[in-house]
Amino acid sequence: MSSALQPEPVDTARGLRRNTIGAFGLTFMVVAAAAPLTAMASNISLSLAFGVGGGTVGLLVVVAALLAVFAAAYVALSRHVTNAGAYYAFIGFGLGRATGAGAAFVATVAYNMAAGGMIAATGYFAGVTAEAYLGVDLPWYAYGVVALGLTAYLGRRGVDVAQRLTTGVSLLQFAVIIVLGLAVLVQRPGGWDLGVFTPGQMFDGNVAMTLVFCILSFVGFEATAIYGEEARVARRSIRVATYTSIALLVGIFVFSTWSIVAAFDDVRAAAAADPGSLVFRTADAYLGSWSGGLLSTMVTVSFLAAGVAFHNMAARYHYSLGRSGLLPRALATTHPRHGTPHRSSALQIGLSIVMLVPFAVSGADPILNLFPAVSGITSISLTSLMIGCCLSIVVAGRRGLLPESAWVTLVAPVVAGVGMIVICVIILTNYQEVTGSTSLVIAAMPLLPLAAGVYGAVAYSVRARRDGEIDIDAS
Repeated sequence: MSSALQPEPVDTARGLRRNTIGAFGLTFMVVAAAAPLTAMASNISLSLAFGVGGGTVGLLVVVAALLAVFAAAYVALSRHVTNAGAYYAFIGFGLGRATGAGAAFVATVAYNMAAGGMIAATGYFAGVTAEAYLGVDLPWYAYGVVALGLTAYLGRRGVDVAQRLTTGVSLLQFAVIIVLGLAVLVQRPGGWDLGVFTPGQMFDGNVAMTLVFCILSFVGFEATAIYGEEARVARRSIRVATYTSIALLVGIFVFSTWSIVAAFDDVRAAAAADPGSLVFRTADAYLGSWSGGLLSTMVTVSFLAAGVAFHNMAARYHYSLGRSGLLPRALATTHPRHGTPHRSSALQIGLSIVMLVPFAVSGADPILNLFPAVSGITSISLTSLMIGCCLSIVVAGRRGLLPESAWVTLVAPVVAGVGMIVICVIILTNYQEVTGSTSLVIAAMPLLPLAAGVYGAVAYSVRARRDGEIDIDAS
């Protein structure tokens, strides 16, 4: 391997280590955050049960197409802005640094909650697996502590190590999903009905819930740019990883969801009977009873990989905000040997503990009680950030800051932005149905990213008036 591809040594305590991840690694950091197998066992199964049923396959394609259009503009911005807080700098590029700072705090809240939620899910499914196949009965938080320890180690060690875990787990997920899908195809070829792509099925049921889960299927999208400062040949790697990850995820999600639909005469009824076991029941029927333990273990490990991915994304936002002075500057200190934002990583672990302890103490179910809040906030936050990014690109293009074509600076961001606004409005107006909760606390959760965004914009404005403009694009 040439020296150009080796990680650069860390010369100071304020820089992320360069050349630690390439397009291949970036792609699978995105895939790991999306966690295809875990999504099949949770979000997609819920959509099949209580969303639009088999029409979920068609809506996945619609959302993926919208993201592909968005990616054309997103990749163009990555050629001009490189920052560990990607949306932070991307939105600030066209809409001003105060708006970018507000966006950064929205993303920080979303990724921290997602990281904590994935750790809880890891503990939950580890407990279910251990009890079912080993006869060991321990509470979910006992396994969650182990998951937190592994996440902390990998966050401190660096993305070059974390990407090996996420890549390996992602490839295993692909293998399991493909084998199951092929088994359904061979044994029940008549179940693969093109009707799943018709409006009659795509809009038959709780469209808002399905849209949330479709957006969450591509939730790690921003990872390609978040690691831009640590990537080899950053601009090319981001472009390749963005389009490759979209293609891989839409392929695997459409194939796997369609295979589950094809496996049953009435998938909506089969899923509604027990959404959490739908994938396992499908595997038992088409692969044999031996597959249950394997799938259960894989779901647990893939939740862990997703937790690591979100942990790293949140830590890099802490780092970026610390570097700009909007959070304590100590968070911008990197490990002298590994070049990782180790203090930002430690903060993220601490926030996960604060988030999860009340659920452990109260004995609440982390899946039923925590996931509604995490899913709702993450989906609203990400669609809002994408809308902001689209608007930023249009404004930057009109100001002559982007030399790209009208397709990139006007048509693509307008089409994608309007699509995301429609999705966001549908989610907000159907929020109780989306979360499956009537709790006032859950219903008020969308105010959390809103408050974070307002705080970030105000904090930036106050500091800028006092100290002059803050450079959010420093790398």
